[in-house]
Amino acid sequence: MAGERTKEGRNGLKIQRVAEHVPKFLRRGTQHLVVAIWRFYVGVVARTSKVEYDGLEEIKSNRMLGFWHEDSYCMQLLLRELQKRKKSVCVIVTSERRGDYIAEMVSHYGSVPMRLPDGMKMRSFLSDLKEESKKEALSLAAAMDGPSGPYRKPKRLLFMLAHEAKKEIVYVRYEKKGMLTMPWRWDKYRVPLPFSKLKCRMEYFGEIEQSELRNFAEYTERRFGDAD
Repeated sequence: MAGERTKEGRNGLKIQRVAEHVPKFLRRGTQHLVVAIWRFYVGVVARTSKVEYDGLEEIKSNRMLGFWHEDSYCMQLLLRELQKRKKSVCVIVTSERRGDYIAEMVSHYGSVPMRLPDGMKMRSFLSDLKEESKKEALSLAAAMDGPSGPYRKPKRLLFMLAHEAKKEIVYVRYEKKGMLTMPWRWDKYRVPLPFSKLKCRMEYFGEIEQSELRNFAEYTERRFGDAD
């Protein structure tokens, strides 16, 4: 698995280097076109499929949402539904090139992308993010195992932010039915299919205690050990 991720990372770097030599306006034009196609497809899925949201009432202002990276595309359906209900969230998005596409999708559905930087800028960003997350009524969403895995191994970031901001966490997950899965990717990325039955479940986790952060491996095993 480590070798596969390393190979995938090298390929991603090669693509980014090639992209650097493409004029910026062409890259943006391509991005807008790709995002338009993605949005169109999300609309097709939403209109032709039966999408059931179980526990949607758990998504309230001042709560944080955690989901798996494999459901990043499926989350667009949820953002679309929240927009219809006049709700929005802030979504943590990678600073890599692919994050540009995701950020544009997130913005289209009325939510706010927050770009997660790399390297030395990370420390100052985390400091700002902690302050932002404490704001009243702000709801934050993040892929718990993002941006690069390991698969379904939650990281502390969202849970730490929730604890410090004294906010509750809601776990968002999609059932396997009606999905096209990409098993060759580290995250087993999933794309919802048109003319299918899709179910999105929201599970209330509540606030995170300091003891749960200290024993994070035990906490996540208890919460996600049988996640499917």
